[in-house]
Amino acid sequence: MLFRTHEDTYQAYQRFAEKGNFKKAYHCLESLLSQFPRDVQLITEIVNFSLFEWGKYEMARPWLITLTKIRSFWADYALLSRGEADLGNNRQARKYLEQAKELLPKQPSAEDKRKARETFAYIESRLEYNDSIKTTKKKETGGPATGREQPPASQQARASRKADIQEPAVTKPVSQTPSAQIKQEGTTPGRERESSLIPAFNVPLTIAPPDPATSLINLPANLSSLKEIKLRMEYTHLTIQGGFDELLCLNSIRGVEKFWYQIETVKKVLKYFRGRVLLCDEVGLGKTIEAGMVIKEYLLRGMARNILILTPPALVSQWQEEMQVKFGLEFATTDDPEAMEDPERFWKGRYIIASLHTAKSKRNMPLVTREFFDLLVVDEAHHLRNRSTLAWKLVNQFQKRYILLLSATPLQNNLIELFNLITLLKPGQFKTEKLFRQEYLARGNLRTPANKDKLRELLREVMIRNTRSAIDLKLPRRYATTLRIEPTEVERKIYQGLNDYLRGNGLNRQTVTLLLREAGSSPAALRGTLARLPPNRYQQEIMDRIGALEDSSKGKALLDILRRNVSEKVVIFTQFIKSVDYLTDLLRRNGISFATFKGTLSNWEKNAAIENFRNEAPVLISTESGGEGRNLQFCNTMVNFDLPWNPMRIEQRIGRLHRIGQTRDVFIFNLSLKETIEDHMMDILDHKINMFEMVIGEIEPILGHLETEEDFENIILEIWLRSQNERDLAAGFARFGDELLKAKKAYVQAKAFDEDIFGEDYEI
Repeated sequence: MLFRTHEDTYQAYQRFAEKGNFKKAYHCLESLLSQFPRDVQLITEIVNFSLFEWGKYEMARPWLITLTKIRSFWADYALLSRGEADLGNNRQARKYLEQAKELLPKQPSAEDKRKARETFAYIESRLEYNDSIKTTKKKETGGPATGREQPPASQQARASRKADIQEPAVTKPVSQTPSAQIKQEGTTPGRERESSLIPAFNVPLTIAPPDPATSLINLPANLSSLKEIKLRMEYTHLTIQGGFDELLCLNSIRGVEKFWYQIETVKKVLKYFRGRVLLCDEVGLGKTIEAGMVIKEYLLRGMARNILILTPPALVSQWQEEMQVKFGLEFATTDDPEAMEDPERFWKGRYIIASLHTAKSKRNMPLVTREFFDLLVVDEAHHLRNRSTLAWKLVNQFQKRYILLLSATPLQNNLIELFNLITLLKPGQFKTEKLFRQEYLARGNLRTPANKDKLRELLREVMIRNTRSAIDLKLPRRYATTLRIEPTEVERKIYQGLNDYLRGNGLNRQTVTLLLREAGSSPAALRGTLARLPPNRYQQEIMDRIGALEDSSKGKALLDILRRNVSEKVVIFTQFIKSVDYLTDLLRRNGISFATFKGTLSNWEKNAAIENFRNEAPVLISTESGGEGRNLQFCNTMVNFDLPWNPMRIEQRIGRLHRIGQTRDVFIFNLSLKETIEDHMMDILDHKINMFEMVIGEIEPILGHLETEEDFENIILEIWLRSQNERDLAAGFARFGDELLKAKKAYVQAKAFDEDIFGEDYEI
């Protein structure tokens, strides 16, 4: 397992741990420890992870022993004693217990005293139990006992909390998760389990629901036996599962603001629509969240085993990230190499996110239609409006139990499209197309409905459409300013030199894209990647020019913005860690205090950064990574120091501030150097389609109306590749701007058509 930096390795560890891939997470920490073998914090991390996340004392034991050789801390020996006792190794456990007691300070702190008392009590009760089991076994069988049988619940209840291991002088918190965790089938990997109420010693429980937090929260702590505990849990589960008035998924979703209308929508999908529905919420109200909640609920209730999500190609990675980060679900995607290398095996997977374009291909369509899916989700479902298309035929051929169709604008041209979509959901709802035309369409006009009341009645059986006005969603205004900054002569030469270097060096598309995006962010970001490439004369010239640059023009513009807004808190967004480093140095040199938020931080560190920004620091420097769900509505000013080549990412940044709970107008500053790709991109987004005046979320359906199925980033790169000079680049972006404007007009027309037909008759 190779990573570019130690930071990358630690980030990979966090990612694997979150996904529940504990073996790979452990190997990441092992790799770091091979570089820093006596780093106490790092050893503490691997011990806590092995014991309290993975639940494997055997993996923690050698590191605990290493800790005892580095320092003399009573809790290290206590954990060794506890682990050996659980394994039935009484002699070794007693030896470690005595050492722990000897190292406990004569006048321990109140907290240490409490932890020691509970930990020692547990160990001693476990040792007594092991001895009694051995004695009983000898009497009954005349043979030795294993020492691994489980004590009765009354003895288990004597101690249920772990003794935290930590370096006394280290401020970083360690896991508070109990070491003895309840094992349940289907439990979301990496999730902290609520086990303090019921201490257990690797007792395999196979009852649902998978998330302990949903079933243990109201159980009394003094149940007298494990059998009674199981019965109570089964009773709780059956009571909840008897209906859909309460959702099991709410306690297992992370970093999501769950609004009342979304919860009610999910309940209605499950209870009344029986998992077959057209979700047509207006843009920005969270159809993806509603779909994710439905998916999670069906999985927790054991009502679905395999899920397929179909999306436009540009949204595959976004859906994968949403499902992983917010719902703890790991989906394979058609972007993965496995989808190409072994498609037959790929389509047999449990959780799949697929590009609709890929799924309907000649190679994949026979394979995917052969499989049965408990739940099929189709995003941007208006692409299925025509029954003569391969996309409609594909979805119609799917073997599925439940199906969710998502679209803010299901109607694009005429009401026959509505018939086609509803037929996928509930065949026969409108009988045949001929009867639908006769009964529900005005004569000679495919856009005007007849018999409106009956049409509404039938639609209410298959459709939900929440509107902003119906849920009373009113946000303050937002104002955006794009600052087109004149580059210095050195910056101009750096950018031009990079263009020449990339065009003549035969690098792959991924590297070219990365370097161009970094050049649009900061010279510091560009230098980091250039330094890792094979050296040549052109590369060295660029590196030398970057080294001669004191501060970038964008950096100076940023300082000007901050000095003009000294009384306001400001969030600065950037994509690259090296740009974060540059910005922290820039602000530090200019006496501006700040907090830093990035994906490599632990959850505790992220929370601390947000609180520091809320209470003290006037500035937060943030990457997008890991920021979803963090409450930043107390701030109303943001700076896009650089601009992602994906306008949906820009929307997500804005959504961190301009969301429910924001009480003030929001001000957005976009920084771009003239004559760069970002400058051309912002020109068409800001001036051609007025992106910053639209509702957050509208850019997605606009891109869906483009004739090409390529994602935005690839379109941008193709424009650059086809350009030989600045004039070609400007002309290429002008043509793309015209295409975007055409797509926006199509979206606006479709939106007006939907509002005219549906109005506000299908809300929760």
